[in-house]
Amino acid sequence: MTAVCHGLSAAIVALSLMSPSWSHTSGPQAGPPPLVGRTPPPTAPSAIERLGNGVLRIGSIRIDTAKREISVPGTVNDIQIVEFIANTKGGFKAYESAVELDANGINFNLALILIGLDKAHAVAPRYPRDPNPPAGDPVEVWIEWNEGGTTRRARAEELVYNRETKQPLPEGAWVYTGSTFVADTTAYQADVDGVLIGFAHTPAAVIDRALPVPQPYDAHRINPALNLKPGTAVVLIVRALPAKS
Repeated sequence: MTAVCHGLSAAIVALSLMSPSWSHTSGPQAGPPPLVGRTPPPTAPSAIERLGNGVLRIGSIRIDTAKREISVPGTVNDIQIVEFIANTKGGFKAYESAVELDANGINFNLALILIGLDKAHAVAPRYPRDPNPPAGDPVEVWIEWNEGGTTRRARAEELVYNRETKQPLPEGAWVYTGSTFVADTTAYQADVDGVLIGFAHTPAAVIDRALPVPQPYDAHRINPALNLKPGTAVVLIVRALPAKS
């Protein structure tokens, strides 16, 4: 039987998102994008459903606590420049994100907490394009899609192609930074900006890349070698990795 656990959702968010250490970021920080014509960001997570032994679901996010991984459906965006791997559903940053996931920031973050990721370990970017790489619990990020009846799989790095170097992003570490709150508000920055996974070091992202920001900014595209057309259905997988000693 599927059990719906409203209390667990509220408790985890209260402990992990409402901590005073999350409330502000230092350094220059742009205000939230305008909400005119946009759906207001959520203020609470969806209920947690128990699907089986160690398997949960929050909205469209499937969580396997034994494997310490989550999977989220999404689609490829029709964009020209890539600065983020994934945006929230209907998120503001869809215009520069490779894929749109069927998830909001609060649900995505809660799912990552449920596989053991801890904001207390994070050193998040202080402002957009912070030259100092972030730190946090390590993860790997993958994309899967169907092509001609065959499942294809690529690392998140392979999604991003630099048209000047003619190469994808080099393989490297991704870390859980957990996003933050817009200063002096209860608005979760990942939902306000519509950002889930990035590589340009922004406080809004829930997951970021622990390497310097790749340059130049406008040189990055969706990798043409993957043949991912706009609207292609994908599944994004995040797997927690053992912490380095």
